[in-house]
Amino acid sequence: MKIFFKNLAIKNLRRTVSGGDSLVLIYQQMLLSSLPNNGVIYYEGTLQDVAQEIALNLDEKLDDIKLTIDYFQKAGLLQIGDDGSAEMLQVPMLIGQETNWNKYKREKKLEKFQPTSNQVPTEIDIEKEKEKEIDTDSLFDNYFQIFSEFTKGTKPQPRIDAMHEFSALLPEQRDKALIGASNYVSWYQNSGNDIKYSKNAAVFLKDMIFFDYQEVPEDKSGYDPELGF
Repeated sequence: MKIFFKNLAIKNLRRTVSGGDSLVLIYQQMLLSSLPNNGVIYYEGTLQDVAQEIALNLDEKLDDIKLTIDYFQKAGLLQIGDDGSAEMLQVPMLIGQETNWNKYKREKKLEKFQPTSNQVPTEIDIEKEKEKEIDTDSLFDNYFQIFSEFTKGTKPQPRIDAMHEFSALLPEQRDKALIGASNYVSWYQNSGNDIKYSKNAAVFLKDMIFFDYQEVPEDKSGYDPELGF
């Protein structure tokens, strides 16, 4: 708790903004509500945006929620994802642990540098790994954008779950996932099926569905082989 109140963004909010203490209290409630999901308040799609859902869940005024989100976004302590969810970036530090995603990435880095001999990774090796991470992040952004645009305003996509699944794929599988997603969306838009029954970005990877869509299926009748009808 001492760490929380020492944060400059918190101090500034309490000292310089009228009603700042109330906004800090709202921010604390948001932090607590995000703990079960490792610092994420998922946008469920019930209301217009995550701010309205938070206001309803916390029984707070919508304007106060919007002010809180706006302030902590600008302070770099809160981030709204492509799926509309709110990620509370201060949570890992406050609870003294990493998020599952950061832990996963760190462990993967260590795995890649497990010494099979006495060789120590050079700066070139490290730079190559950084470049691979950048490429992976870029590929994932492109992949996730396909699903987000496809279900925009209809069905929010689970970005963090999809990110986990995408990172676990082999490099060649990531390329296939991108191709499969594009073909799947193209097919589904012409299939006549309701978008709400489509696979989401995470399940599409977890169940390796993308292998079935390396080409756009010729059947446009509306039959979904994954749904069975």
